[in-house]
Amino acid sequence: MKIDHVHFYARNAARTKDWFIRHVGFKAIANYLSQHTHTELIALNSAYFLISSPLSDRSPVASYLANHPEGIADIAFRVEDLGLILDRSRLLGQTILEDVRLTESPQGNFSSARITGWQDLQHTLIETKDNLDCCLPISIQQNRIETPKSYNIADTNITDIDHVVLNVGQGELDSAVTLYQDLFDFRVQQNFQIQTSKSGLTSQALIDDVGEVQFNINQPTTANSQIQEFINLNHGSGIQHLALRSQNLIADVVRMSHNNVQFLNVPKAYYKKLRSLSALSTAERKAVAEQQILVDWERYTPQSLLMQIFTQPILEQPTFFLEFIERRQSAQGFGQGNFQALFEAVERQTQQASHTTV
Repeated sequence: MKIDHVHFYARNAARTKDWFIRHVGFKAIANYLSQHTHTELIALNSAYFLISSPLSDRSPVASYLANHPEGIADIAFRVEDLGLILDRSRLLGQTILEDVRLTESPQGNFSSARITGWQDLQHTLIETKDNLDCCLPISIQQNRIETPKSYNIADTNITDIDHVVLNVGQGELDSAVTLYQDLFDFRVQQNFQIQTSKSGLTSQALIDDVGEVQFNINQPTTANSQIQEFINLNHGSGIQHLALRSQNLIADVVRMSHNNVQFLNVPKAYYKKLRSLSALSTAERKAVAEQQILVDWERYTPQSLLMQIFTQPILEQPTFFLEFIERRQSAQGFGQGNFQALFEAVERQTQQASHTTV
């Protein structure tokens, strides 16, 4: 199993596409205009994003945006047995939004269907025996474009999608986890309980049976949790962030900072614990502190570093942000220290935004 692509619903597909291209390094691949929807396809190595915006009230994107702010509406999964997943969906009471459809093209063939996931989140399901980079409707495949030279920026070390994170309402975590276990045979990789002096959350990190898909689910434990604020602003559950994997995070963060990507601030005190970490050179320890990158490791395997950084919200509401992650020496899962630091950083950002608004 793997993530084939994710689908953003936005007010203006071209503007959102340009943000990812200019700031992160994505390339424009194709676009398509139907009678009611404008769709752009962008890619960064193996990470594929569809971005759609409405051209009329008849667009399904318009219906979504009437109830939610911009964000990820569909996570497309490659599956081994499409029929099996659809049978499970019916037994679990999930809605089949689009039944099985065969797409044939010179590049290869695939079968796809679309179902509801947790609440308004949707999942396109794809089965193929061909070696396709990304499985998309033929209308988009036929509208490939050349990337304008003005969009070409410095080389990136970002390779693919590492994981996605779903926020659900208080008391819904167990039900959401069970749904994805029953649908896709996901198993729980890690459990987190995060608490600050102001708020908290509980989280479960899910993974598929071959370790290709990582899908995390959070719920708030307090009424003033930043997870609850997300739920309020998003008008229900939804994808809080998506992580892109880098092979050289320090270099990518420097590049994106030069392209005006705004990252969450981390207190200087956080970096005191890194002074004795032998897995990082002196220059790297200085660089991660300057770029405010989080670093976590296991006590007995300090070479297996988990390096992470998080942007400030990037869409119309302060609901969705990006994560960039580097896993050295095949580091697995998610560090408890980084998870706590992220929660505190988002909490500070939320409080600052609230004070600014007031």
